[in-house]
Amino acid sequence: MNIKTATEQIRGAVKAYLAKDDQGLYLIPPQMQRPLIMMGPPGIGKTAIVSQVAEDLGVNFVSYSMTHHTRQSALGLPYIADATYGGKEYKISRYTMSEIIASTYDAIERTGVSEGIIFLDEVNCVSETLAPAMLQFLQYKTFGQHKLPVGWVIVTAGNPPEYNRSARDFDAAMLDRMKRIDIEPDLDVWMDYATTHGVHPAILTYLTNKPQNFYHVHAGVESTSIVTARGWEDLSRMLLAYEHEGLDVDLNLIGQYLQDQEIAEDFSLYLELFEKYQDDYQVSAILSGSAGAELKSRAKRAPFDERVALVNLLLDVLLGNAHRLAADKKALLEVRNILAKLPEQESGVTILAALSAAEVEAQAELKRMIADGYASGNRQMAQARKAEILSTLHTDVGRAVAQAGGSLSAADAYAAAKAAFNNLVRDLGAASKEYVSKIDAAIDFVNDAYGDSQEMLIFTTHLAVDPDFMHFVAEHGSKKFVEHSRGLMFHDRSAQLLGEVDKLEGLA
Repeated sequence: MNIKTATEQIRGAVKAYLAKDDQGLYLIPPQMQRPLIMMGPPGIGKTAIVSQVAEDLGVNFVSYSMTHHTRQSALGLPYIADATYGGKEYKISRYTMSEIIASTYDAIERTGVSEGIIFLDEVNCVSETLAPAMLQFLQYKTFGQHKLPVGWVIVTAGNPPEYNRSARDFDAAMLDRMKRIDIEPDLDVWMDYATTHGVHPAILTYLTNKPQNFYHVHAGVESTSIVTARGWEDLSRMLLAYEHEGLDVDLNLIGQYLQDQEIAEDFSLYLELFEKYQDDYQVSAILSGSAGAELKSRAKRAPFDERVALVNLLLDVLLGNAHRLAADKKALLEVRNILAKLPEQESGVTILAALSAAEVEAQAELKRMIADGYASGNRQMAQARKAEILSTLHTDVGRAVAQAGGSLSAADAYAAAKAAFNNLVRDLGAASKEYVSKIDAAIDFVNDAYGDSQEMLIFTTHLAVDPDFMHFVAEHGSKKFVEHSRGLMFHDRSAQLLGEVDKLEGLA
């Protein structure tokens, strides 16, 4: 199955494992919750989908690569303890808590959430000394004498032996106790993911034209060539960083991520051509509706790869805007909940202190997200905006308190905070209105240049798979998007959200 189907399977299994009856008992007893094992080639995003499932379900996520562990680090270290049996005292062997088990309790203490997913990568590549303990953990959720907390689901991943010389197959008895999910690379599914996660438009355009270069793994005796989804995404982040810093990208850099000489050289040549497209097509002019006839004429005459490049340049800007607006909205909603509690404070000074504490907490949560490395970019963006908004409110209220000589009433301090918040809400409303006009301008340009063609299909379907974009359209509307997408899209989720748009239009 592809990574999208695998994600749905994992999400469904975890939800089922954590489901409880009216008495608060798990519908599937913990001892009957089979561990999940994903088997597939390297670099297709196995870790990413599990962390995303944990984030979506609001549970903890702890990840370990088992190739880095010895029997001692996984099982714990032995020590001598005293025990009494039948009235007699004995010296016995005990084990310290496993690092892996302890990390789950650390997560519970840090977040206050009791449930989670423990993800063990490269589980079929453990050393021979660790293998028996690993099998015990998968079957009984126990390392040594210490058990995984109730409410934690085991998800594992491994590479088939043809991709990893140290990999081994599980025996039939073990596999009979696990849920096995086999995953294969799928470019179409990855392109949906890549578009919504801001992968560099040059990569999207290149793979549209040369899909055969998406995934290539060959482990030879003398050399290994490997190009994976992980490699393309990591290269994208580096390209974006290099562009931000004004650095030149060369073949040496590309080859560090696309470890196949022929593919690396081919993409390097294409990247030079794409950069020319970036310079030639004035995306900002297109989105403002001021693109001239000459630009439209060039777009009409362009070969297919250039047309796709233009579409991806427009998508990159539009979806980036959608994600920023969604982050602003999420942040404002969370800050509104904080504001709702401010009238309980006794004075302007205590309101100021409450805002300061909330800002510090937001910054701490952002740092934790960055340190963990598993929160999505959109989630981190929303958290950063939340901290910025709280900082703005704190500054405005602090100024009002200072102007009042430190004796501002709670009502006046709350009014200052609310006024600053309302200004930010108005800014979001203005930005949303401007964004609708950008969507319409982009659709008009693509329609004038290509009509309801393959280019329009690529454009509308890639917009439609982005949840932030579709929720924006459902809330604010875009008649032109609805008109052009109805006849082209066939995704169930898109149809559902477009139905929401129709309901909103009916209420207007």
